Parts: sequence; C-alpha cells; structure tokens
Amino acid sequence: MKASTQKLIISTVIVCLSILIIDVLVGIIGDSAVKRMPSFSGQIAKDNYRLNRVATDIVILGSSRGNHHYVTTMLKDSINSYTCHQYTLYNAAIAGRPVSSNACAAESIMDRYTPKFIIFELTEGELYGSHSAKDLEFSSLNYRINPIVKRYVDDLGWKERVKFSSNMFRYNRKIFRIVSSYLKKGEETGYDPLYKKMTVLPSKEETEKQSGKVIDDYSLRNFTRVLQTAKEKGIPLVVVTSPRFAPTGNNAFLSSLCKEYSTPYIELYNLDLFNSHPEYFQDAGHLNDDGAHVYTEVFFEALKPYLTPLMQ
Repeated sequence: MKASTQKLIISTVIVCLSILIIDVLVGIIGDSAVKRMPSFSGQIAKDNYRLNRVATDIVILGSSRGNHHYVTTMLKDSINSYTCHQYTLYNAAIAGRPVSSNACAAESIMDRYTPKFIIFELTEGELYGSHSAKDLEFSSLNYRINPIVKRYVDDLGWKERVKFSSNMFRYNRKIFRIVSSYLKKGEETGYDPLYKKMTVLPSKEETEKQSGKVIDDYSLRNFTRVLQTAKEKGIPLVVVTSPRFAPTGNNAFLSSLCKEYSTPYIELYNLDLFNSHPEYFQDAGHLNDDGAHVYTEVFFEALKPYLTPLMQ
C-alpha cells in the first residue's frame, strides 16, 4: 500500500472518529439541557414540558389558534364553578405546531398519566397538504428521550430515522432557543394573548380555500390514533374548531371523522357573533385578547354538555 493511500485512510478514520465523538458529546450535553429545561420559557421549553412533565387535570392542545384563543384562567374558573371541583388546567397549544406535533404531545400525555379531560383545537385545514419532520421540529429534540417522539419520527421513513440518529442534526439551529429558554420566563397558564386589532378586512385571495387539497396520510394517521387511544383509555376528549373571520371553507371531513370515532366535535368556526366583529381579531385566523375572552365564554357554554365526567 502506498504511503499516500495509507495516510489518506488514517486521516479519514481520524475525521470520522472525531465527528462521532463530537456527535456523542452534542447528544449528551443537549439531552441533559433538554431534560433540565424550564417549563414555561419559550416554544421549545413548552413543547418539552407538555411531552414530558405536564400533569394537569385538563389539557388544551392545538396550534396558534389554541394558543391564542383559550383564556386559561377564565376557562378553568368556569369549569370549576360549574363542576364544583378544583381542577387544574394548562394551555399546551403552541403557535406554528400543526396537528402531528399536537398528536405526539397528546399520546405522550396519555402514555404518562390519565388526564381527566383533553381539549384538542383543530381546523380541517391542518389535515391538508404535505407534512414532514418540520412538524416535529421541536419535539425531535426528545428523539432519544421520549419513545412516542421516536415513533412519530421513525414513522416518517428511513431517511428521517437516519437523519435524526445524528445528535448534531437534531440540535442544529436550536441551540440559541435552548439557551434562551434558561434566560426568560414564560406564561405559566400557557395562554398567549394577541393585542392588535384587524383594521383591514381580508380580501378573497386571503380567505381560506380547501378545494383541491388532499388529506395528508401522516397527519390523519396520527390524529386518528389519538382519538382511538383516548377512547380505549376512557379519557374524555373533545375536538373543537374556534372562530375564523368569515371563513369560506368548512370542517365537514373533520366532523365526519370525529363522529366515526365517537368523539365530540364542537364547531364554532363560522359564527355570526365573530363575523360581525372584526375588531375581535388580530388577523383573519386569530382572535385578539378581547375576542379570546368573548370566545372562551362561548366555548364554555358549548362545552357544558360534555363536562359530566368532571362532575362525578
């Protein structure tokens, strides 16, 4: 063997071993940081909290609309007054995290303990389109820690399994978020209010359209598994769609799906009360704090028929 070839082989081995050692160290340090991450200090910390630590009686799950539409303290007080109990409630919805991320959180919660009630905020539109590991961007930090997260990532296919087996890949571009979670304090109730008012009504081009879109199999499979798991474990779960300003779409498929799994579905998507009050919205898809307070009261009234399990 030529000396140059031998030198190349040795150099390649050294580089590969160095990368492997660095990857292992990144995993050890990163996983340790995630396990110790504060509970209420940013989106990554909130996702980590709902995956591994939340233990409240009632949990709200969803994306940005769940995060901004449900005033936690107001809803908790209404439920406790109505049921004559003192239940704890946490709004675990996270802006920008679509249905698979929330399904993963729901399954992790039901795997760890038995909540007394789950509220799952969802629009049918979240089941459309092509989804990927981007949905699990925050959750993937728990790939080696949480078996539910590992199953969700592995279910995306062998390419994702290979990529997420690398600690450097999992923690890429998330270091700043992790560090910042140790430096700031978040909202302990989980509710994140919006304060701007929509002053210009959305054009037709900005309205929601569902025609021609296709249900994403991955998202559908994850969501239906949540419905099935809650049913098998006897955990009361309701699916709800909160208001959008003058929507053009509907949630017929979502309604039908919930009916198939005997899951209560509360549709509050297209209500005259909110369509006639654009000042309740920050934009066409999100209520501001004023609108959220009005909506939480409307939602509680619609929720009452399903609160019987909490009155026992």
